[in-house]
Amino acid sequence: MDMIELLKFEHGVFRVRFYFIEKLNDELLWEEVERLHNFIVNVHAKTEDFYIFKDIPDAKPYSNDHMLIEKYGNSIIRDKRKDWLPRYIKIVLDHNLNEEKYIFPKIKEKKELVLDVIREYGFEEYEKVTGIDIRNF
Repeated sequence: MDMIELLKFEHGVFRVRFYFIEKLNDELLWEEVERLHNFIVNVHAKTEDFYIFKDIPDAKPYSNDHMLIEKYGNSIIRDKRKDWLPRYIKIVLDHNLNEEKYIFPKIKEKKELVLDVIREYGFEEYEKVTGIDIRNF
């Protein structure tokens, strides 16, 4: 598995988790939203910014999107704005789709799997969100 395959896998995880988040009752909703948002900001976006986007000049808007996603998500969680959640989900999913259409195809060689961001986040926490023990790859 290389970095691009892992990032695409994580995009798939987001789609599935967001589907179920929209069906959760308020009791479970905020814990799950916070867990996934934290993962998106502190693992997924960091990995893209540090290891993928830095080598692609026209990827700057995607790094800017990460800042928007972080701030918007933080506001939703802080203020418990359930009415803003569908827009947040759409922003994240559209952003990911555009990465897969316009950025990832520009990467011609395999990107070696780098686990330092995941290690800092915690392998066990990573497995809770994604369902995989990344240390096996």
